[in-house]
Amino acid sequence: MDSKDERSGRSIDPGLRRKVSISDDGAPDSVYVDGDLTGKGGSRRKVVIIDEDERGMPAANPAPRRSMDGRVRARRAAVLRALGRRRLVRAIGALGVLLLGIAGLDVLGASLSWVRSADVRVSGNVYTNPVQLNAIIDEVLGTPVVLVDTDAIEEQIDAIAWVARSSVRTDWPFGLVIDIREREPVLSIPGPDGLFRVLDADGRVLDVIDGWPFEYLLLTSDDTPNLGVAEFAPPGPTGAAALGAVLTAGIRDRVSLIEVDAAGTDLRVTLDDGAVIKFGAARELFPKLVRLETVLSAGELLPGATVDVSTDEVVLGE
Repeated sequence: MDSKDERSGRSIDPGLRRKVSISDDGAPDSVYVDGDLTGKGGSRRKVVIIDEDERGMPAANPAPRRSMDGRVRARRAAVLRALGRRRLVRAIGALGVLLLGIAGLDVLGASLSWVRSADVRVSGNVYTNPVQLNAIIDEVLGTPVVLVDTDAIEEQIDAIAWVARSSVRTDWPFGLVIDIREREPVLSIPGPDGLFRVLDADGRVLDVIDGWPFEYLLLTSDDTPNLGVAEFAPPGPTGAAALGAVLTAGIRDRVSLIEVDAAGTDLRVTLDDGAVIKFGAARELFPKLVRLETVLSAGELLPGATVDVSTDEVVLGE
């Protein structure tokens, strides 16, 4: 009797039966599905595909993709850091080579450009001691321009008595420019040795000469030492020099003598007509000069008279 297909009822020829051998290769079993997967042909059957694992159970949902392993991530970070360090080392090396090249060029340029006497220009040196100034300049000659210490040169020049301030700068490739501002002489004072010291407004000795330089105001003072060039006078003569620097032209032209004690407690000015002006202590001189100008403008100071302007109450005397 012919076998029949239990589902369709059709008979199956035994001769057409085939043997199917299924081997366990570990892969999921194939599933044969009756029906039309496209849903066409009028079939109303629902098609269900079940994927079974090796145990015959439905496979679970596939695991989500795992994030990068921590060790891999750490390894990549270490590689990036090492690469950054190598780049940094190479950059530092290149910078060092560049700096060495610049230094080499500076040295080469310095050896080819040095200060020459023909290219040294000096201005403002009227009374400045030429021997001292030239000695300072001679020390710089032959020095590479880039190695000249202008600050040190200025300090040496400022030490010269007549110099108030100096400015020194290099002038590439061989030059040196020196500008000097000299001190203003105010008065002269004789010393115990009979020589005259020329003082500026700060009481600094600018020069020591033989004989009175009549173009400057004459100052006398007791107990004045024999001062040397560039030294400073005692408080009395220094105060008198400060007064001489601020005298107006109208008074200055009439001054014949200034007297002061060494301590500067008694400062007096004698005019060419014999009038004597008492300033008292050699300090706070500006208000005293204002009082003197008031007296002179009013015509109250007579020849040979005395006026005391040391206090607010001006005192006139014969």
